Amino acid sequence: MKTSVIYLIVISFLFQSCYTYRTIDLKDSSLVVGKNYKIRQDAKFAKSKMVLVNDSTITVEEGSIQKEIPISEISEIKEGEFSTLKTVGLVLGIGLVVLGVVGAIAVESMGDMSFEFPADF
Repeated sequence: MKTSVIYLIVISFLFQSCYTYRTIDLKDSSLVVGKNYKIRQDAKFAKSKMVLVNDSTITVEEGSIQKEIPISEISEIKEGEFSTLKTVGLVLGIGLVVLGVVGAIAVESMGDMSFEFPADF
């Protein structure tokens, strides 16, 4: 039971992202070349980096592939912002999990050692 809880905590930390994404309106906001975006064309979002912006199309880089997308085909776009708080929390969380696992292994390896506290404090 302990190990399954530990695995669940570790997996939840590993799937965290250091970026926070917020939905933007293309009519009110301008797209910035070099920033990270999540772009939804059909049913799923694609993480991409903006390379070029025109009036009718945008060029993005997904991995090592450049793609040109007509603005009329974009159903939703989210702007990525680096989150220092999430990054620090992720690092501290992983450190605490590792410390807990090492502590649990150390306590378990002690075996049947008994601890007695003196009656008088």
